[in-house]
Amino acid sequence: MLGKLMKHELMATSRLLVPLYIALLFISLVNRFVFRLDIGEGILMFFIGFLIFTQVILILAILVTTVLLMIVRFYKNLLSDEGYLMFTLPVNSHQLIISKLTVTLFWLLISTIFVVSSFSAAFITSTDASSIINEIRKIPEELSATFGGNSVILVIELILMIFVSAVTNILVVYASIAIGQLFSKHKIIASLISYVVIYNGLQLIMLLVLVLASFITTNSLNFTNMFPRTIFPISIIMISLIGAVFYIITNRIFEKKLNLD
Repeated sequence: MLGKLMKHELMATSRLLVPLYIALLFISLVNRFVFRLDIGEGILMFFIGFLIFTQVILILAILVTTVLLMIVRFYKNLLSDEGYLMFTLPVNSHQLIISKLTVTLFWLLISTIFVVSSFSAAFITSTDASSIINEIRKIPEELSATFGGNSVILVIELILMIFVSAVTNILVVYASIAIGQLFSKHKIIASLISYVVIYNGLQLIMLLVLVLASFITTNSLNFTNMFPRTIFPISIIMISLIGAVFYIITNRIFEKKLNLD
């Protein structure tokens, strides 16, 4: 049933995002062709500026739409009138949350790929691409020199931190929306206030933990070695625990405190 939930969610969200991806791909290819032309001043320069502006707007539209779609779909499907139907399906609240979370992560990844690809397709020449590849090849060696041979660990930890940060940020949004629906009135405003309070509180906690960890390990580790050995591991563990807490909060509200009135 989880697979069916995810399939339904993918189909519903793709109706809005896929056309934006196609439009961005098209304008990127047009820009790539136009930028290769030897165009001087005049009306054509205005046309080029319009094409660049269009591509930037599409990129912003994709990024904003991906985030807003995550929020709107979660609220509308689970905590509005549609929630009456969703919570009568033969699924539990875990499956509802996981399906939304998985699809959101998928679209965030796809949107990121399309944005980076569109920029590369439009503006990066073959010479630029060769230079970028050469610079990328130097990164492992430079990281090893900077972080004392811990470059592989650092890259793995960085990827993990990006992933758990994305998951946790989504779960914080879900929890804020779930907390907001506990109120009898002004649920959307309550959700926004909940998010602001939670977000700022988490930033303060993470800052205090990292500062404390840096003081504890300052005498035993070089500062650069603190990243792969202390800062990143502690951050990954903390962010993962925070994500788990907000997942539990959201699921608990759905199971015990659901209020769709």
